[in-house]
Amino acid sequence: MALRHEAREVRGRILRILDFSYPEGVALTVIGLTLGDMEYQVTPAVIAGYVDYLEEKGYVETSEIRHEGVGISRRIAKLTAKGKDLLERNIPADPGVYTGVEY
Repeated sequence: MALRHEAREVRGRILRILDFSYPEGVALTVIGLTLGDMEYQVTPAVIAGYVDYLEEKGYVETSEIRHEGVGISRRIAKLTAKGKDLLERNIPADPGVYTGVEY
């Protein structure tokens, strides 16, 4: 049960990170660094899984930014209007995402 609650909490933290930069997006690597600063122990694969979940729910959109000349590729996540509404409690709570307030 604790692991499930942590997943809900981290998903909510990801939405909060994206809200801070809204309407701009954030690289998943930056999300990982920020979560690390918050003392969450999550791997890049786990973060990608959480972002995939949030994207399937419609709370985030992702895109791939590539710079072929130097071989750099970054996945960017951006908060959607629905994600913003979830954080602002304008839509019903989602049992899979803890936004900091149970209502």
